[in-house]
Order: sequence, then C-alpha cells, then structure tokens
Amino acid sequence: MSTVDFDQRTRSIDDVSDVDVRIFMEHIVPDLLVRNGAVASRAMRASSLDSIVIAVSGAEHTWTLDADGALAIVPGDHGRARADLSSEWFSDLVSNVRSAVAVLISAEPVMTRGNISHLIAWETVLRALCDGRPAYEPGLIDFVDSTGAPLDLARSFTVADDPADMAQFLSQTGFMLLRGVFDAGELDTINERIDELRAAATPEDNASWWGRVGGNDGEYLCVRVNDLPQDALGVSMLDRFGPIVAMTDSNHEFDHIDVLIKPVDVTEGISDLPWHKDCSLGLHSYQCYQVIFGLSVTASGPENGQLGVVAGSHRVNIDQFGLSEDIDLPQVFIATEPGDVTVHLSCTLHCSTPPVHSERRVAYSTFMMEGDTAALEERIRGVRDQAGRETFAPT
Repeated sequence: MSTVDFDQRTRSIDDVSDVDVRIFMEHIVPDLLVRNGAVASRAMRASSLDSIVIAVSGAEHTWTLDADGALAIVPGDHGRARADLSSEWFSDLVSNVRSAVAVLISAEPVMTRGNISHLIAWETVLRALCDGRPAYEPGLIDFVDSTGAPLDLARSFTVADDPADMAQFLSQTGFMLLRGVFDAGELDTINERIDELRAAATPEDNASWWGRVGGNDGEYLCVRVNDLPQDALGVSMLDRFGPIVAMTDSNHEFDHIDVLIKPVDVTEGISDLPWHKDCSLGLHSYQCYQVIFGLSVTASGPENGQLGVVAGSHRVNIDQFGLSEDIDLPQVFIATEPGDVTVHLSCTLHCSTPPVHSERRVAYSTFMMEGDTAALEERIRGVRDQAGRETFAPT
C-alpha cells in the first residue's frame, strides 16, 4: 500500500467565492489560528520572513512573529516587506486559485517594499494557516519502502514490476523511471506525428509555444504543441499508461498530451523551465496530485537536456518556484533512452535542463482526477501564456 494518498484535493470549484479581506481577517483568521496556528507559526519561522504587510482595499495587516515565536497578524503597516494586492488577487491567493508565482508571472507591481520572493515565501504561511499544510523543515522527509527499509532513489522499473512497489516508490519520491515502454517502430510513428504537428503549428494558433534560437537574428521555431488528444501521436497513450496510473487507486483519467521539441540555444520564448511545480501557478487544492508521464522520444541527459526532480518535494509545503539552498532534499537528474518514460506528480518540484549539443523530444501525458475545474484553468492559462523568456530563463 502507498504511504501517501494520491488524492490531495481539499477544494472544489463550488468552494470558490470572493474573499472580503475585512471579514477574512476579523472573523475567519481567529478561528484558523486556533485550528492551525501551531503549523502556521512553524511555517512563518521556516520562511525566513521577518514580517510582511498584506494590504488590500485600504485594509493593512502585518504578518509577523510575536515574542513567543507564534504567528501574529495585526492591523496596520508594521512590516519590512509590503504587498499591495487587488481584492481579486487576494481572493485567489486565499482560495488557492492563483498563486504568488502567478503574481510574479503577471508582472504586476504589487511589492511596495521588498520583492516578489517575500510574497512567495508568505504564501507558504498562508497555506499552512488556511489548509494546515506543514511547511518544509530540514530532516522532515525520509524515503522508505513498504517494509520500512531505505529506498534506492536510482531505482528504475519496467511495466512488468509489481504495481504496489511502483506506487510506494512514486508516493515516497514524487517521481519514477520506467524503462523500455515503447519500441523502435512506435517511436518512428511518434516522431513522424511530431514533425507533422510542428509543421502545422503557427505562432497565432494559441495551442503552441515558440522560441527563437541563436540570438535576435535566429530562427523562430515551434518548441511545444499543447493539449493534444490521447491518440494524436499514432499510439494510444490511454491504453499504454492507463493500466500504470491505476496503481494510484485514485481514478485518474487521461486529460491531454503536450509535445515538447527542445532545440539548442533558445534565446527567446518559453522552452526549458527552472525549478517549479506543475501547480506553481495555482489550483493545488483542486487538482493535485496529477500524474504526468514523460515519453522520451529521444534520449535525454546532460548533452541534450533532461528532467530534474527534487525527491519528496510533493510531500511538503515549500516555495512553488525556484530552489532554496536550505532545502536538503535530494536532487535527481534522470537520464533516459528512447522509449523510456518518466513519471512525476504535479506537486513534485522539477526542472528541465537546456540541450547543449542536440535536440530533445518528449511527450507528456497528463492524467487528472475527475472534477470540473475548466473555468479556473483558463485563469491560470491566461497568466502562463503571457510569460516571457526572462521569467523562465534556465539557471
């Protein structure tokens, strides 16, 4: 049996409403402090925040620690950092619809004092207070198999392995590598379909991402085609991955395929993403864990880019963007051969390293649990699609 429930959802679209800042601070926060105050206080201490003022529609409240090290939320501007948020952004942050990372991507000038990293750090405290999610602390996470023995994080699997062992590994680490899932003939078909999809894409189609290679005078190329059906690549991803995702016992269903074609030397546009979670822009409480299968159409590794993951990061409440030096969780960079498949959970902190010498191709199939969040996803999409290369420059 898995040690982690793969269904981490605590909200549905029916829970979304406008949050009045005064009602929230005066009537809801006191109850939350009784219920989750200890968890939120630990989160505030772990955040390295001294204090931050959250100002909304003329209402100012300072989040800080009192003399006993407990979270205190007091009226007025008494903090070092300050964020001036619209009522819409505040509602979305409290309700976990859009995140502080979405504020960053939107480039809205909300920080009157300090910088956006302070708001991102504050959100871990907000999630601890509202949802009771413990913040990350060093030594909090270990990795064990079903017998309690330490896991080998370098282990890989095949589709013939015991689903219970795979579920245990994935639930503990947030990632997994499956070897030899697709054969050479299937990969030939998939590559042909990718070539056709890329040739048919245009910068105006709202279904693809584009990047420029080689500087200002370089070629403008399609680097990603989004939201494809399960048979778009000539091989049924539902048939191939459905039996594997069943190991979660959470009724995950196929949602879409995203095809990524990663050229060398992208200098403009979104291609290779730094450390992030797939719920970094929001909707964790409504959708996680999603299960994402990454089919390696080409090999991946240091020379042509690869998936990197922070093992166990799905199990803790940490900053949704970037990787702090204070995080002691293992970083694992996964090398694959054509036909191998990586699996990661939407809450796993991960990155994509840029190709150095040759193009990388990967097709990600996302499986989600039942629930209508389409209207909320459109709000996230609006933020994501406006992002520029300067936001997602690989490090």
